[in-house]
Amino acid sequence: MSDNDIMIKKEADLSSAQSDANAKKVKRYQGYDLEKTKKSRSGRKKPWFWKVLGISLCLTGLIILIGCGYIFRSNKKRTDYISQINGANTMEKLLADHENVLITCDYSHLVEGEDYKTTRFVKMAKDGDYYSYLKKEGSEDDYKEVIKNRTVYRYDEKFVQNYALIGSDYEDICLPEIEGNVFQASGDEKIKNQKESGNFIKIDATYEVQDGDLYTSLFGFDVGTQIDKSITLDRDSLLVTTETESCDGEEFFSYTVEFDGDEKVPQFYKDLKKITETRKCYVYYDYDGDNEKKYTFEVPKGVYFNLFEHDGYKVYQDKEGIKEFTDYQMQVQNPEGSLTLYIMQDNE
Repeated sequence: MSDNDIMIKKEADLSSAQSDANAKKVKRYQGYDLEKTKKSRSGRKKPWFWKVLGISLCLTGLIILIGCGYIFRSNKKRTDYISQINGANTMEKLLADHENVLITCDYSHLVEGEDYKTTRFVKMAKDGDYYSYLKKEGSEDDYKEVIKNRTVYRYDEKFVQNYALIGSDYEDICLPEIEGNVFQASGDEKIKNQKESGNFIKIDATYEVQDGDLYTSLFGFDVGTQIDKSITLDRDSLLVTTETESCDGEEFFSYTVEFDGDEKVPQFYKDLKKITETRKCYVYYDYDGDNEKKYTFEVPKGVYFNLFEHDGYKVYQDKEGIKEFTDYQMQVQNPEGSLTLYIMQDNE
């Protein structure tokens, strides 16, 4: 074999060896094929960081749910408790174990008018109706009022007036005024603190003024103003004995209940019993209307006759509805003679 043939054979052997090496190399790096690598990685388990994050999120959600549940239960418990207090505080329940009650309310920092105080004495008569004596003092329109036997007498230091009750006036006007003197929470109070002392419970609560509250119209508070309330109640019966309300440390209302005191009968009412002569006053309700009804009242002579207002109606002294019965007409009437009034629908 010539030297040239030997050289060609070596080159051929070398080329074959390199081809085998390249083939082995390709086979060895097949594990790093892009598609295979993607599939392999996508099938791997998430790192520990993501596990911890997932568990944390689950725990956070659970805590939020527990917190919301606690707040809901707390609000419901508070609402139920306030409802229990409101349910226990009615005139009927105040008188259930007591012969009489005296409720005193003090008002100050009013939008209009001077500070004033009301005291209402109430007891249950044998016929099941209330005997009520109300005294308002401190303002320009002070008066004393007695409701007994479904009859209303009011004295304002000038005139003793008999307010005639027409139709359901006793149920619609007198009862709400008498029973409305008893404490009632709004239901939206937030209880801050509660502690027992002997037979009593003292509650500190706050209330946020809402649109349409008496707090806005009577006291002039802005919506959203925080009212602080201090309530004292009997532990067993939940009857509220005192309550005060303040704003920014300034007290503007107080409520007090006293039980089984001396009966309150004002002098003007005692004097009425001495009057033996009466006069007749006639009232035509819904005159010339579909529900016309005539009422006759026996009024002590010297006592002025008056009526409560009725929505949608006006009171006149004549059938034609020309001469309206105003407060001035009430004052200039002859308290000795008869009087006829006509209650007509207000068509204005």
